[in-house]
Amino acid sequence: MSSHTRRPSQDSQESQIVEEKIVKINGEIEIKSYSKGRFLGKGGFARVYELLSLDAKQITAAKIISKSALNKARSRQKLMSEIKIHRALKHPNIVGFEHFFEDSENVYILLELCSNQTLNELLRRRKRLTEIEAQCYLLQCIEGLKYLHSHRIIHRDIKLGNLFLNDKMQLKIGDFGLATKLEFDGEKKRTICGTPNYIAPEVLDGKIGHSYEVDIWSTGVLGYTLLVGKPPFETSDVKTTYRRIKMNAYSFPENIPVSDEAKDLISSILVSNPADRPNLDEILKHDFFSKNAIPKLLPASTLAVPPSSSYLRQFDMSNRGRDSLQLTMKSRSSSQPYIGSGKDSKPDPRLSSRPASSERVEKADNNIKKVPSISSYNPTEDAEGPQIWVKKWIDYSSKYGLGYLLSNFCCGVYFNDSTKIVSDPAGTIFQYIHRPGSSREEEIMTYTFKEFPPELQKKMTLLQHFRKHLCDEETKTNEPHKGLTYVKKWLSTPHAIIFRLSNKIVQVSFQDKTELLLCSESKFVTYVSKKGERNTYPLHSAMESRNMEMTKRLKYTKEVLTSMLHPNAGTGEYRQSLHDRDL
Repeated sequence: MSSHTRRPSQDSQESQIVEEKIVKINGEIEIKSYSKGRFLGKGGFARVYELLSLDAKQITAAKIISKSALNKARSRQKLMSEIKIHRALKHPNIVGFEHFFEDSENVYILLELCSNQTLNELLRRRKRLTEIEAQCYLLQCIEGLKYLHSHRIIHRDIKLGNLFLNDKMQLKIGDFGLATKLEFDGEKKRTICGTPNYIAPEVLDGKIGHSYEVDIWSTGVLGYTLLVGKPPFETSDVKTTYRRIKMNAYSFPENIPVSDEAKDLISSILVSNPADRPNLDEILKHDFFSKNAIPKLLPASTLAVPPSSSYLRQFDMSNRGRDSLQLTMKSRSSSQPYIGSGKDSKPDPRLSSRPASSERVEKADNNIKKVPSISSYNPTEDAEGPQIWVKKWIDYSSKYGLGYLLSNFCCGVYFNDSTKIVSDPAGTIFQYIHRPGSSREEEIMTYTFKEFPPELQKKMTLLQHFRKHLCDEETKTNEPHKGLTYVKKWLSTPHAIIFRLSNKIVQVSFQDKTELLLCSESKFVTYVSKKGERNTYPLHSAMESRNMEMTKRLKYTKEVLTSMLHPNAGTGEYRQSLHDRDL
């Protein structure tokens, strides 16, 4: 289906009956007749009409291309490429391809009819959308893009006019006129194409080539446009628009309310270097999509007016438990996603988070606005429980990683690329932890805050920003420089956040402020209740305790860890050190 502008029109001069000739195997010719109905719009060389099958009585959208417009070999090749790509696709968020045929004058492409037009018409009526509407449409667009990218297809023209709505208000990606299919992983395309307001900077550059990241850039432009009402780089002159895109010169208007989560997501996508943009899975895990429940589909009334306040209230998480409002169980592991199985599995480089660029790191201090989460655990001096635990943390893995403050006032960051950094309480030395090459053993390097390798500058800047937001004024306690404790692994689920420290402590902080701390060396588990009451039990007998609240959470922790530590996930070392058999 083509990108088009809807307008009432009657083409009375053109024939209203279209005939499709089908030659059977035995040579007989079958004629299928269609009645051409409403004009829906136009785009490029095509005109789009409603087409009623006189036999099946079904209405489709017909993209009609005059053969006189296909004189050039390149035009014919482009059309056949569009048909070849689109006809092979089948997904709920992709405009359905029925079939195509031709007569002496035209080529007809029959497509799923999307009776509620496109997001272009919707925004023209509504001016701008509410966040819950933007969330709903963006989620569907991303699901469609995930399907395309999994088949090595880049759409290259994601924009309002190519996102259609069917009678159920389901979003459908259409118009594959600029789409391309990669022949192999890592291939780059160099054709300069797209729509001016949505085109990615690497496409304009043309030299380095482009890939899936151009669709991600367009998704960021789409999010901004839905919330603000106009594209971020739009000007009255195309050349000026291109210049602004190349300079990444845009801002959020002060007179239009846009949430911090939405600004953060859009800012993380609209970065000039395609390697610094989040991938589609990382976008889906962003706080913008988890701060409230999101409807699967929106009511048809929103085609004309915003959702009512009573409708919006049912998706507000502030007044209801998180459990009932999570539409899907989402868990995020700090480990990189794996492809394949067994010990030979390798992290998929397309899915792993990339290091932040210098420009983004410099803005980190302004971006880290979240209130730190705080642990409820606070043992007395003679407590049997752990003496070092995670005291505060900020989950900023949507862009950089997880920052945390330990009870001994060491501050650290677990970065999205699985490297770690931790500083002493005084902020004089830090240790950098990474796995060199294919080694399974971590390497720990110690540096001072004044002297360290230049390649660690970005991560040091982020460490400083996290320290600023997490450290208390009275941070005077010291720990010997040798062997600073740090977060070795972490996992976030809808119910809790789980830390595995290098001192073999497993800390589980639940959403309801209860907490579990398991020590595999002392074989004790400490439970902190909602009231802050602390009880310690031997690990081997903890499940037999009469403390039902504690045993329920212990069972949940065991289930999460067991699923996370599946032998095929390549985490055997983690399984052993957690002593999950003791749970």
